[in-house]
Order: sequence, then structure tokens, then C-alpha cells
Amino acid sequence: MNRLLPLLALALWTSAARAPAAPATPAAGVLLDSYAAIVNGKVITVGDVLSALQPVQARLAAQYEGGELEQKILEAYDKARNSLIESELILLDFEMQGGALPDRAVEDHVNTVIHERFDNDRTSFLRALAAERLTFSEWRKQMKEQLVVQIMRQKEVSAKILITPLDLQTAYARQRDAFALPERVRLRTLAFPSGRDAEAARLRERILAGELAFTDAADDAATLQDDPEFLDLSSLHESIRAALAPLAPGGISPPLAIEDGLYLIQLVQRQEARVQPLDEVSPQIEKELRRAEFDRLNRVWIDALRSKYFIQTFSHHLFD
Repeated sequence: MNRLLPLLALALWTSAARAPAAPATPAAGVLLDSYAAIVNGKVITVGDVLSALQPVQARLAAQYEGGELEQKILEAYDKARNSLIESELILLDFEMQGGALPDRAVEDHVNTVIHERFDNDRTSFLRALAAERLTFSEWRKQMKEQLVVQIMRQKEVSAKILITPLDLQTAYARQRDAFALPERVRLRTLAFPSGRDAEAARLRERILAGELAFTDAADDAATLQDDPEFLDLSSLHESIRAALAPLAPGGISPPLAIEDGLYLIQLVQRQEARVQPLDEVSPQIEKELRRAEFDRLNRVWIDALRSKYFIQTFSHHLFD
């Protein structure tokens, strides 16, 4: 036990885009193999937690610095430790239930991971293992445990989720205001230099008379913008809203002087304000309900496991 907690493991870098700041310093004597937690005799080390923490380290260091960075790292450390505790509880319960995975299922999972992460490139895969200082058997054991956790969570949580039509209707009624859509419009715009009012007016008359299509009216003095997206009417300049109010689709505003520009605006399409019906938003509602129910059932399950097995956690002063 003579390895000091490395700075890199704590992700105490600063973003390259910001001025260098004084990095936080790990407390002397914090060791990678110090106990972070014990789950029924299985030890989770500080090094285990820091390894699990790595995916979020760079993001935190890019967003925060100084004391705030330290606090965010400590919060992420606690979440990573809790996640590892949960995994150990699930693995322990699987074992206590006499669970066993067929070798073929493990091999299929291993091959799927290699295919998805490394595009079936075994050379790249082995290089990645070497960089992580893992043997294939160690990594395979990790993949087996990962598969066990997935299977148990599917059995104990996902398979128990039931969302009924009544649940959808109730959620829709509760959130109905959230599905209200404002009036929206799709526009085409001809932009002129300021002061070309007479030219813009003549061009408008030609378009309305059918001599020229709006989309063919661009020239050296007029720039066309044909926006395919719908815009909230309320987000537009008040002069534009007033000019569009009497127009039917295809209609063209008079020349509008807005700030330093001059514009002709054609109303291409109008969508009236409405509330989305249930059948239109039910997939979104169901997804949200399933996510909430997954979180609830998972919390109930993990709480039951926590009360069933022995857990002890250890605090460490990671920073001076």
C-alpha cells in the first residue's frame, strides 16, 4: 500500500481553452487500494471508484475549476461509489439465488462489445486492454458481471414496468398545457439595402400580378431567404407580426423597414395555435412514464438489497 493517489486519477486538469488555474491537490497518504466500501466482505477500493469516475472527469475539469471543481469531483466520487455498491449488491444477490450464466451467453456479450466498441478490430481491442493494464480474462470477468447486472435489472425492474392507457390519459390531462403549440409560420424573405423602398414596392407588385415568382425575384439588389423551418409567431419582430396578420398563405407584406434593412416577406404557411392531441404525444408521455417508473422500481429494489446485505463505506479526504 505505497501508491499515492495520482493527480490524473482525480482529473484535476484545467481546460485548454481557459487560463491555467492552480490544480487541486490530493491529500497525502490517500492510497488507491484504500477501502472505499465493503459489501458483504467484498472490498471496493478508492482505485476502483476513480476508475469508474474517469468518463466524467474531463467534462468536470472543462466546466469547473478551483474549489468548485473539487466539490464536483467529490460529488461524482460519491455517485461512482454508490454505483459500484449497487453493482456488487446485484451480483451478490444473483449468486445467492444460485444464478449462473451459460458460457455461450457470456461469449455473445463479449463479441457484441468488441464489435460495437472496436468494429471487430481485435488488434485495437487488445491495444486498449494493454493501455488499461487488463488481461483478457480480467476484462471478460468484467463483461460477465456487466451482463449479470443487465439481466438482473431487466428481471427485477424493466420487466415489472406496466404503463396502461389510463396512465397515459391521466398524465396527458395533468400536463396538457405543456402540449400547447403557439401559432407558427413559415416565411420567405427578400432583403434589400435600406432606402430601396420604391424598387421593393415595384417588385412586390410584379410578384402579386403573377409576372414573377417570389423565389425568382432575387437579383443583385435583393437576397432571397427561403426558410424551411416554422417559426413561432410571437418570436418575430412586431412589425412582421402586424404585416402577417391579414395575409393568407402566398400573401406578401408591403416593404418593411426593420433596423438597417428593408424586407418583403411572403407567408408560405400558417399553423394555428393548438394543443397536441393525446395520440400525437403518447409516445413521448409513455417514454417519460417508463423512465420515472424505472427509477422508482430500481430504487425500491436497491433499497431492499441494501437492507438485506452488509454495507460499510469509508470517507477519505481527497484534497488538502
